[in-house]
Amino acid sequence: MRTLFLSALTVLFLSNNTFSQSTPKAPKTPSTSTKTKGTSYSITFDTDDKEDNSSVSIKRNDNVYKFSARFHESKTGSIKKLLVDKLGNSGLSISGDTYKWIKNEDGEKIYECKLTDDTLKIYVDKQYANANIIHMMNDFGDVLKDAISGTDSKKDAKENAEKELKSAERELARAKRQLERVKKKNKKTN
Repeated sequence: MRTLFLSALTVLFLSNNTFSQSTPKAPKTPSTSTKTKGTSYSITFDTDDKEDNSSVSIKRNDNVYKFSARFHESKTGSIKKLLVDKLGNSGLSISGDTYKWIKNEDGEKIYECKLTDDTLKIYVDKQYANANIIHMMNDFGDVLKDAISGTDSKKDAKENAEKELKSAERELARAKRQLERVKKKNKKTN
């Protein structure tokens, strides 16, 4: 009886740890200090073909969103089309080969986007931008990153999730095998 109880307890423990969800944590209250937490990453795609070389840097923190990219000039047309489709002509100024979108509200700069032949820079001031603009620019930054680098973030995320699922399934199968070994060992000792 004790063996059966220990076996059942082991199964419950393993299945609880494998399938349990953590309790969500309440969001932190924003601080007014000058220190900010955020994420920042940079990706460089360097190949033998100059047309495929590009770099993308994205910085996100409590106060700003910055997107900076360098790419081959052959990609400028497709990047310009994405920008015009998303940002429209409102706030657009063109000087030579430089396209600049600026959105102001109540005398404050919400965002600035500047496209040249081979660079793109986006700056969003999160202190003045509303949540919709911040969310839109975050998502749009991922679209631009994919267009510049030739990657597919959604496909990569799906592949990573599938790999994690397969890994968890393997761990669960190992735990079940271990449980069966423990059961057999307990039967032999009783």
